[in-house]
Amino acid sequence: MKHLSTLLAWATVVLVAALAALNWSTLTANAPLNLVVAQIDAPLGVVLLGLSATLVALFFVAHLRNQIGSLLETRRLIKEVQRVQDLADKAEASRIANLHQLISTEFRLLNERLGSMTAEGADGGKPFRPLSLSEIVTGHDRP
Repeated sequence: MKHLSTLLAWATVVLVAALAALNWSTLTANAPLNLVVAQIDAPLGVVLLGLSATLVALFFVAHLRNQIGSLLETRRLIKEVQRVQDLADKAEASRIANLHQLISTEFRLLNERLGSMTAEGADGGKPFRPLSLSEIVTGHDRP
C-alpha cells in the first residue's frame, strides 16, 4: 500500500509538470490579481503553481516530521522492550539458580536421610526398603 501511494504521488507530480509544460504560455499570461491591499498584473498560472509547490513542500516536511517522530518513538519502545527483556532474563536466571540450589540441598538432605536409615537398619532395627511406585500411589506399605 505504501508503494502504491508513493507511485500515485509521483504520477500526480509528473502529470502536473506535463500539463504546466504543455500550457506554459497560458500559465505565464498576465492577469490582474487583487491582493486586498493592492491590485497587480502578474501571471496567475505561475502564482498558483508556486502556491501549489509551496503546499506540496509543506506537506512533505510535515510527512518527514511525522516519520521521524515515529522512528524515534519506535526506537524508544525497542530500547524499553530490551530493558524489560534483560530484566526478565536476569530474574529468570536468578529463579533457576535458586531452584538449582534448592534441588541440590534437598538431594543432599535426602541422601543423608537415606544413609542414616540404612545405618539404622544395619544396627538391628527394621531394614530400610524403598517404596515402589504402586505403593506410593496407593499409599499402602507391603510387608
